[in-house]
Amino acid sequence: MKILSPLDNVNEVEKLAEAGAGEFYCGLLEQEWHDRYPVISINRRPAGKGHFRKFSELAEAVKTAHSLDIKVFFTLNEHYYINGQYSFLMRYVEEALTAGVDAFIVADYGLMVYLREKKYKAPIHVSTGSTVFNWRSVKFFKELGVEKITFPRHLTIEEIREIVSKMPRVDTTVFIMNSRCINVDGFCTFQHGLAGREIFPMFRNACMLPFHTTAYCNSQEEEEMQNRKESSMTARQNIWENVHVDDYPCGACALYEFREMGISSIKIVGRGNPLNRKTADVLFLVKLLRFLDEKKPAKKSFRAEAQNLYQQTYKRACRLHMCYYPSVMLTTS
Repeated sequence: MKILSPLDNVNEVEKLAEAGAGEFYCGLLEQEWHDRYPVISINRRPAGKGHFRKFSELAEAVKTAHSLDIKVFFTLNEHYYINGQYSFLMRYVEEALTAGVDAFIVADYGLMVYLREKKYKAPIHVSTGSTVFNWRSVKFFKELGVEKITFPRHLTIEEIREIVSKMPRVDTTVFIMNSRCINVDGFCTFQHGLAGREIFPMFRNACMLPFHTTAYCNSQEEEEMQNRKESSMTARQNIWENVHVDDYPCGACALYEFREMGISSIKIVGRGNPLNRKTADVLFLVKLLRFLDEKKPAKKSFRAEAQNLYQQTYKRACRLHMCYYPSVMLTTS
């Protein structure tokens, strides 16, 4: 099980590799794309930070990573692209291949098919934006020639286990650190980070808007149950509105199950994070994987070690509402 780390520039490669990163993913945004499509990102990251700026820099980073026997995956993972963008996309694909990238992370089905029709040889990895909800989804993507699946963040451990058990020979990636979203990635069509900016002063992300539901009931008992549901939903939304930008969500307690399942990669979210944060995230996971391998602890002991190390590393307690896989915090064994 490899640690898939974000990468933003060539200076990070050796330091993250030394910390224990086993794979890298990255994106690139040139000014020309941003000038023409200032809101529509090429890879789910706005202009500013989190991108390589030149393909020459990407090539240097890939060369360094390959010298350390580490693969680099290139993100083209916007949920969809319009026809007019394909000339840009194909230049990005060709430039990235020239730079030596090892695979493309893609969400748009049309782009997957197009890349295969053009007979580009680099593997395709399914982005979380492609909404793989079940093993039939995995089978569909395998028929498109995809080599690796990134499971959506909202899937439970039980759902992931069921998919893996029915498609055991497929390489898989799960999210493990940072920027957890309780909503379905593939249904999100908003570019986060626009709120409050000069060009969109009144903008709010849709997942932050308050809402209220009303149901008509046939009895007082039904009405009381509905009121409890509404109260729970309102509390959940209020929590999400206040903490969804929290940058320390974690799913490390689930490493025990993911090791048993044979998950291929664990993904750290964090394009644009400072190097010291990326390094801390990698080291945190390396220590836990080493503890699993060397001590072979019982599940309960591993949970305790993961939660203690999280508190030591990030100076905060584990919180159920910011746990990627909250069922692990509710089990007693």
